Amino acid sequence: MNAMTQFEKAAAISHSVMTDLGRLHVVETGTGLETIVFWPSIFTDQRIYDGIVARLGVDYRFLLIDGPAHGQSEGGETEFTMESCADAMVQVMDHFGLEGAIIGGTSWGGITAAHLALAAPERAKALVLMNTPMQIDAAHPGLKARFIAGGARWMLGSGAFRNGVAKSFFSPEVLAANPVYSEAFDAMLKTADRSRLATAIRSVILRGSPLTDRMTELTVPTLVIAGKEDDMYPISVQAEAALLAPKGRFEAVGGKHVSVVERPDEVSAILRDFIVQEVAQ
Repeated sequence: MNAMTQFEKAAAISHSVMTDLGRLHVVETGTGLETIVFWPSIFTDQRIYDGIVARLGVDYRFLLIDGPAHGQSEGGETEFTMESCADAMVQVMDHFGLEGAIIGGTSWGGITAAHLALAAPERAKALVLMNTPMQIDAAHPGLKARFIAGGARWMLGSGAFRNGVAKSFFSPEVLAANPVYSEAFDAMLKTADRSRLATAIRSVILRGSPLTDRMTELTVPTLVIAGKEDDMYPISVQAEAALLAPKGRFEAVGGKHVSVVERPDEVSAILRDFIVQEVAQ
């Protein structure tokens, strides 16, 4: 969504990696010895990280994964678990010969990375959870969650639905100042396979389990970033969950649900400081 520099555009390479969730599109970009592996939120693709790469790509290498049925990744008709997403992230790392990396993501991507860090902490040098639901509960989904899960297939053709999701993700002033965000968001949803995208959305919303209860099990340095105006995931819940992690750190930034797009300067500075303090020692 944010334009990358010419250097970073030239350095970006697209890969198609076979995983148990099908072929996933992975963008390799940036330079540096330390690798950061990020997975985006539902309804978005790896382009949400353009602003971060533009600021940190000179110092860090990025592997950016489009989730199933998102961006240029394949999707299927069978629902999947968050554990299977974590397995797919490991398979991407294996494809690139990575024994360990800084792993993380936004919302769905954060859940995926958290499950990886819980199951295989030796593969995670550090964990970055951005705008990540801590209390998502498939057994008791909220009204907004049920609306999004139910409407993904039947209402993607509706501009009202896409605008409604966009307004949940981005604050009004950001959308007003940067119409390219909503345009890119809208275009991706228009071109997505509705059936397969809906399967992925249902999997994330209706097959998840709360992370809060498992934060104490995380053994790796963990950074939690939350949007101060994120109505879907209250900042107080995010802060409480972050402090449960033995090596947890919490940071609040302005904006709503996609902090890497809304506040790339703040997020980049926080991420760099976290890596310097917790990883590059």
